Amino acid sequence: MSRTPKEHFQRTKELAQALTKSDIYNWLVTKGYFPESYVLPPCFTVTKSPTFGKVYFPYTEKKFKPKISEFQQVHFPKTELTDRTFGIIDPEIHSDIAFTIADNWDDIVTCIFHKDNKVSSYSFPIPVDDKKPGMIGGLRSGRMIYEFIEMAENDVASIAFRYKYLIKTDIKNFYPSIYTHSIPWALHGKCLIRDPSNRQNYDFIGNRLDKLFQNANDGCTNGVPIGPVVSDIISELVLSGVDRQLSKLLNNDVVVVRFKDDYRILAKKEADGRSFIKSLQATLKEYRLELNDGKTEIHRLPNGLFRNWVSEYHAVNPQPKKYYEFKRFKEVYLSVIEIDKNNIGCGVIDRFLADITTKKYKIRINKLDTKSLTKVISLLLMLADLRTKSFPKVLAIIEAILKSSFGSKHVDSIIEHLEEFLQDLNQHEMNNRYLITWIIYFIKSNYLEDRLKGTYNFSDPIVCATHEDQFTMFDICQYFKIFSDVQIVAKKVTMLQHLDVFKPQ
Repeated sequence: MSRTPKEHFQRTKELAQALTKSDIYNWLVTKGYFPESYVLPPCFTVTKSPTFGKVYFPYTEKKFKPKISEFQQVHFPKTELTDRTFGIIDPEIHSDIAFTIADNWDDIVTCIFHKDNKVSSYSFPIPVDDKKPGMIGGLRSGRMIYEFIEMAENDVASIAFRYKYLIKTDIKNFYPSIYTHSIPWALHGKCLIRDPSNRQNYDFIGNRLDKLFQNANDGCTNGVPIGPVVSDIISELVLSGVDRQLSKLLNNDVVVVRFKDDYRILAKKEADGRSFIKSLQATLKEYRLELNDGKTEIHRLPNGLFRNWVSEYHAVNPQPKKYYEFKRFKEVYLSVIEIDKNNIGCGVIDRFLADITTKKYKIRINKLDTKSLTKVISLLLMLADLRTKSFPKVLAIIEAILKSSFGSKHVDSIIEHLEEFLQDLNQHEMNNRYLITWIIYFIKSNYLEDRLKGTYNFSDPIVCATHEDQFTMFDICQYFKIFSDVQIVAKKVTMLQHLDVFKPQ
């Protein structure tokens, strides 16, 4: 159902207010603890955590000393030269962050959905269901990204006829740049919290969250870990402060929507859009943030309203749910590669991979023989070079093929392909640890270790945990269990089921 951005914002607020504190806490410390599903295999899962109300680091007005820890880094290759670093927070510190957020939920919601805020956000971090008020949904941000972007496009399109220009921009290096002191600024007001008598007053929620995030990151005041949902909530809090200031400048000639750190501005005049960008730059600087100049675009409507790759993909694959014989699979595959080349960083590969699976997690590629099976696996593995994020989904498809009656007869061929790939990757483990982690999970979860010809030793903690079935980083936190045996997990959930973003609609 299409709503105006303002109506969407108001409805999300109502659904957020309907959630209970205990449900919020329980979801944050379990489903929301690890980064989204494509980052880590399903053996990284929370199966034991405290009940709502547990506090590890109590506070008084003038004293609050959470332990100092470092978050475990998870490296995801962003480009050939750089990584995106996700973070796993010490479970006890994370639990207190989750409790502080949940126990003060009314204040959090009031801040994010402030009555004076005219910027409509489409990135509320906890999945709420319009059909089930008061219930937390099962989605994580991976799937939510696709749904919210599509929703935002449709909602913006419904009012775009009143405007002439669309401006797109985003914040540079957002999560690593968040200044933790800006959390209380957004929650309580910068002037109030910077009063000398209030700077160390831990009766303020924002000051406690500030300190907890600092100590989760070895005392650093710059940056929050990417991945945990508590970080997503903090990012919404901080940007709600930015949005409130910007709202004072908005009139009927400009409409602004935001998805995480991406802004979309509808303007009647190009000058109005450029003026807003200047105001956004100035406001962000007050929060120690800055715009990504290289990603600021100005479009004359209707250009820019929708993602070009979606239309291009539909043109080359108008019947995506139809079963694929090898010839059709190959032709669509080649078209997808071309679309991806012309739309850097788009989601066309993810969409294609989703379309070749059914709602029951079967593969829509039929009439495979030994020759075509080898080709399909080879073509799928090559997609990892184009979009590393899609690699777990490629393995999930290969797993589904392996579990089919035809695939089960060709285990040796499948493992031969994967081991050859693994051997190449293992020559430079530090550069390929993400891919290696997922291959190791695939091999162990499908009982294929005995079929490997080589022996392997690893040094990265995440790779080692998957390979050795043991994650010891936070063992001192005895009331938490955050890792499970690979083969036990694999009996409960397939790779396709784990990758919820992958689930066809």
